[in-house]
Amino acid sequence: MATKLQIWKQALVHLEKATISTLTDDVEAVNVFTNAWAGSVEEAFNSGDWNFAKASVALSANDALTPSIGWNYAFSYPGTWLRTVAINDRADFSTRFYDYADEGGQLSANTPTLYLRYISSTNMVDANISTWPTMFWRYVALLLAYDTCGKLTSGDTLEEKIRRRLEIARNKAKSIDARNENNKVLGTGSWLAARHGTGTGRGRNGGTLVGGEITFSEGDV
Repeated sequence: MATKLQIWKQALVHLEKATISTLTDDVEAVNVFTNAWAGSVEEAFNSGDWNFAKASVALSANDALTPSIGWNYAFSYPGTWLRTVAINDRADFSTRFYDYADEGGQLSANTPTLYLRYISSTNMVDANISTWPTMFWRYVALLLAYDTCGKLTSGDTLEEKIRRRLEIARNKAKSIDARNENNKVLGTGSWLAARHGTGTGRGRNGGTLVGGEITFSEGDV
C-alpha cells in the first residue's frame, strides 16, 4: 500500500534529488510538491478509466433544473463526479444509449432516471491513497516529478527523460488496470456500419473485447 510520503520520495528519485524523511521537511521540494500535488493527482485520475476510481449511481430528475431544449428531464452530477465513463437508461449498462444531452454542467434526457458510471474524486483524498494500485501511484509519482521538474531542476534533458517515462508508466498502468475489467462489447464502427447499411451503427453490437479502454469502434481506421 502506497503512502503520500512514498510517492513523494519516488518523485524525488525521478528528479535526481535528495530524499525526504517527512512531508514537512524544510526543503524546497516539499514546498513545491505541496503546491503541485492536488493538480497532479486530479490530472492522473482524469487520464484513464481507472477501475478503482469508478462509481455508478442512479440519477433522478431534478425538478429545480431546466432541461436543455428538446428534453423533458434534467439531472445534476454527483458531487464527487470528475469525468463520465458511461450513461445509460438501464442499470446494467447493457445497451447502447444516446438519448441524452450534456450541456451547461448538467444532463438532460427524456427518461426520468439515468444511470451514470463515472470517475469519482472519492479516492483522491490523502486518506485513501492506500487504495491506489501500484502502477497508478508510480504513475502519479512520475506526473508529480514532471509537473515540478522546471521548478526544481534546470535541465531540459531531465524533463524530457521524465516525460518519456511518464508516457510508459501511464500506458502500463492502464494496461494492468484493464486486466481486472469485465468483458466489453466492442461496437460496430463507422466503416462497417455503412457497409451493412446501419447508419451510425446504433442498435448493432460487435464482438467482445477483454479489458482495455476503447477509444474507437471496430472497423474504424
